Amino acid sequence: MVRRKIRKTEIKKERNPKKVKKVLEEKGYKSGKLPKGKELHHIKPISEGGKTMPRNTRIISKTKHKKIHKNRVKKGKI
Repeated sequence: MVRRKIRKTEIKKERNPKKVKKVLEEKGYKSGKLPKGKELHHIKPISEGGKTMPRNTRIISKTKHKKIHKNRVKKGKI
């Protein structure tokens, strides 16, 4: 798979707070905010063309989120 370089403007566009709030509401967080210690994780990273959609995101703990990204760096995926 060939990676194309993503511009910062494209990344910021995908991290739109309104989209994130909508996804959280669809996942059952009525206030549109996450509980303390949780983060929204993109299964397919935005840098690889992933979108902020319910099927491409999951709610995980901050600790697990750090481990996932640490492993991606080790494997050379980031």
